[in-house]
Amino acid sequence: MSNSSRIEAATRQHVGATLTNEQIVELVKLSDPNWKGGIYPSDAAYTRTPEGLVPRGKTAYGDGVLEYLGPNSFKVLKTDEIVRRPQSRKPAAAAAAATTGKKAVAATPAPAEKAHKTKKASGSASQPPVATKQKAREARL
Repeated sequence: MSNSSRIEAATRQHVGATLTNEQIVELVKLSDPNWKGGIYPSDAAYTRTPEGLVPRGKTAYGDGVLEYLGPNSFKVLKTDEIVRRPQSRKPAAAAAAATTGKKAVAATPAPAEKAHKTKKASGSASQPPVATKQKAREARL
């Protein structure tokens, strides 16, 4: 679960409310007590421009669940106002099917070459064999 999805799940009951960083962190901790990582509301906050909600930096680090109002002030957006970040990765099979125009076919495993395989040498040829402790003890006696 991503940072923005944790924040979204925690703040759905507070749509339209203006919250501070500490309040958002506390809500996430209450909604997901097993989460031990960091919580970064500023990564899920977008600014409002005449064109709409845009990420605060050059890149978006998560979905736009919050609107940045000012230092330590975030407004919880309605579900229909949330800006979803476009998915950048596609599964390899789906991407290949999209470029060729054909359905993706699962790869078939190669047939087994032989049921019985030969045993490899346990040591390398450059190292001499080493006697076990029991054989060394017998040699001293």
